[in-house]
Amino acid sequence: MLAPFPHHYSTSMCRSFASRTRSNAPPRFVLHGGPSPELGSDLAAWSPQHMLLSSLGLCLLNTFEAFAVRDRIELLDWRAKVSGVVDDTPEGPSFTSIVVELDVEIAGQVDRFEAALDEAKRYCLVHNALRVPVVVEAQIRTPGEPAVELADLGAQPPHDARPAARPQLRAV
Repeated sequence: MLAPFPHHYSTSMCRSFASRTRSNAPPRFVLHGGPSPELGSDLAAWSPQHMLLSSLGLCLLNTFEAFAVRDRIELLDWRAKVSGVVDDTPEGPSFTSIVVELDVEIAGQVDRFEAALDEAKRYCLVHNALRVPVVVEAQIRTPGEPAVELADLGAQPPHDARPAARPQLRAV
């Protein structure tokens, strides 16, 4: 059952040693963070850049799953690679591109996949919080069928026009 809006979230963070942190949101596991390796960290720390890309991938999956249930799309497998480029811009260092590569196996109402993925992109909270356009490239499979690559689903600016009515979602 979905909780009524507004939803409230919080995390806490403490410095563990030079530029390293422990992020907490009990009862979840602690995340150890630090600068990216490009900025002098070790490889074990979760950088803000890695956390952002992971958050985008997770949010897109969770949002898609809600639309998939509504549209009777059976999600058999979902694999995502989320890549981003940070460059020096006039406003300072910023993500200049983000690409989500999906390899998805589905059954059921497969003809609804592209529309459901488009809606998931439109309603993904993390996607909507970003200034950089996000490109989603999907390769879908159905049981016993070869993979089909969808045409570029477009790098929509995250703050594009929203539909007037909000779709009804069911908890998954």
